[in-house]
Amino acid sequence: MQKYDFRRTSAVLLCGTMLLLTGCKQKTVTLESTDYTDQVEPFSVDESWLDVTGSQRLFGDGKTIADELRRRVREELGITISVGVSDNKAWAKLGSDYKKPDATTVISPENWREIVWPLPVGDLLFVGRAARQALNSIGVSTIGDLAKCKVETLETMLGKLGYQLHQYANGLDRSPVR
Repeated sequence: MQKYDFRRTSAVLLCGTMLLLTGCKQKTVTLESTDYTDQVEPFSVDESWLDVTGSQRLFGDGKTIADELRRRVREELGITISVGVSDNKAWAKLGSDYKKPDATTVISPENWREIVWPLPVGDLLFVGRAARQALNSIGVSTIGDLAKCKVETLETMLGKLGYQLHQYANGLDRSPVR
């Protein structure tokens, strides 16, 4: 089985593995996910982030845990979920939306540019209609376009959100699961 090493080669510290589960009710997600970690953060009615960094010795890598959660929810509850696995919450969210229904998508340091950068900028966490339109007006249509923008330009246009979106597009979201 392939292991995913989420250490960065740059000066960023080692980050853990984040999962985002989508597609089932919050109580179900919490019930199933707390078998694997106590670090669960609800995101919406049917989504939760999990930090499974400390669980990997017991249950396997992030993909293994994600696939097991998907299997259990399907068999025990008769519903499907999609799971994004990555070293940050923004990419875990992108991964959970990447393939539906009933899929696990791993976005790793080895594949993120191929998966994340071609996606429409509107797929990125917190890019709403107004931000998407503003970004499109300066020729930013993909997440890769956004990642290559000067931070100053984005901050002038979108304020603090511009900085945050640039961080997300470049995989630099380090917000913990709370």
